[in-house]
Amino acid sequence: MTEKLKQLYKTQILKHAQNPFNEGKLEAYTHLIKAYNPVCGDQFDLYINIVDQRVIEASFTGYGCAISKASTSVLAKHILGKNKAEIAVFVADFLKLLDPNGPQPLEEITSDEELMAFAAAREFPERLSCANLAWLALVKELFPD
Repeated sequence: MTEKLKQLYKTQILKHAQNPFNEGKLEAYTHLIKAYNPVCGDQFDLYINIVDQRVIEASFTGYGCAISKASTSVLAKHILGKNKAEIAVFVADFLKLLDPNGPQPLEEITSDEELMAFAAAREFPERLSCANLAWLALVKELFPD
C-alpha cells in the first residue's frame, strides 16, 4: 500500500466515522435500504428520497466498525443529486476500487480522495465486506435484476 493511500485511509475513514455525513433518519423518504452483515453485526438503514428521478436527500442510521460507517457516510454524501443511471456507474466504479484483482489503476477510476481511501481495503480482504456493505444493499434495492 502506498504512503498516500495509507494517509487517505487514516484521514478520510476517521473523518467520516467520527463525523458522518447526514447521520439520522429522514422523515420523508422513498426508499429504506437495510444493510446488515451477520458475520460482524454491522447494521445500517439508508434513507433515500428520490424526486423526479433524482436523489434529493440521503441519510443513514445504524452502527458498525469505522470502515462500514465511513463508507455508508460517503455513499449518502455522493449519491445526492444523482439519478439511477448515474448511481449505477458511481457504485460500479466504487466497487472497482475495492477489487483486489482489478487491473485498472486506481487513479483511472477516481481522483476523489474520499472514495480513494477505501481502496486500502484491497489489502485487507476481511474488510471488503465492511467497505461495500451499504453499497451492495443499495444495488440490491435500486437494481434488483
